Amino acid sequence: MNSRILTLTLTVVVALVTLFVRIPLPSRGYFNVGDAAVIFAGLVLGGASPKHPLLWGALAGGLGSAAADILSGFALFAPLTLAAKGLEGALAAAAAKHTAALRWIWAAVASSAMVIVYFVGEALWPSIGLQGALAELLPNLLQAAGGTLIGVTAFGLVERTGWLRDDDTAAR
Repeated sequence: MNSRILTLTLTVVVALVTLFVRIPLPSRGYFNVGDAAVIFAGLVLGGASPKHPLLWGALAGGLGSAAADILSGFALFAPLTLAAKGLEGALAAAAAKHTAALRWIWAAVASSAMVIVYFVGEALWPSIGLQGALAELLPNLLQAAGGTLIGVTAFGLVERTGWLRDDDTAAR
């Protein structure tokens, strides 16, 4: 499948999954299950995109999540979300071609990077500050852990179907 079409499709999936479950947090942000979609999208694009998989993973994760912020009334957070989820998607894409064990480690690094970007961004945000960033640290860590667990597991299940194999691999 064309990388652009797959990226656009997964960007929409990320946005919809992020919008599906939202629990408000103290800083006016929200807890969601979108990280599972970001990790999954990054892994799929990392495995399916022969050229620039990190870019495609960053676009799907970042743009999909930022679009969800805009559509749900949190447009102010969209730039921070674009950076945090874009990095998460890119690092997840880097995990795709590794062994299952390394894939879990890379996905955990991707989710941890998202938490760090949000923490630093929120701590520097005048209306949130360090106190607000600390208040959101645990929910962000839980969201990251859940996203890693669901995203990597879903990718593993899809991978087993053979759908992600390219034509050369399937012909062998």
